[in-house]
Amino acid sequence: MDSEKQGREKFSGNTFRAYLNGLEAMGLRAVVRAMVPARVQRMMDHPPPATAWLEGDELPLLFNAVLKLQGLHGMRELGYAATSGTTGRFLKPLMQLTLTKHGRSPDALFSRLSSICRPFFQGLDFQFTPEGARAGVLQIRSSTPLSAASWAAWEGTLRILFDECGVSTGNISPSLLSEEGRLATLRVRW
Repeated sequence: MDSEKQGREKFSGNTFRAYLNGLEAMGLRAVVRAMVPARVQRMMDHPPPATAWLEGDELPLLFNAVLKLQGLHGMRELGYAATSGTTGRFLKPLMQLTLTKHGRSPDALFSRLSSICRPFFQGLDFQFTPEGARAGVLQIRSSTPLSAASWAAWEGTLRILFDECGVSTGNISPSLLSEEGRLATLRVRW
């Protein structure tokens, strides 16, 4: 799927707010605001309630602006900044509980991502296949097509799993996209 195309994505108000905080942390909020349509600017100025579930093209439009400014690397950084700055505090208790029950390894988190992410994301399914003690393949399936920019944001988001395990050598490959942007395959190692 072409990274410039945008579609409708399901996201929470909390997710939108997290990306706004990520843009702020990267010093891009004002620049991105100037690049998006007026209706997205209004949503940036008056974000939806954190508990709202939305379906629209607002996130893809934000992502396209970041993509134009900083490419896929910038999208990975935005995903990480958004998650570590805001959403991470909600995910942290779930990750800590998982690590307590299943061992303090990225494998424990990657293999249980569907359960960890269920309260925050709709229309996504995660499947992790270990490849040895310190690597594996993660497939993320979306009910709707996502752009390369959206998948790159996920690559950045997933870095918090390494942070939570105290792993500084974690690596997530760029997504290999298939099924018209509905499936991303990533190789992870630590």
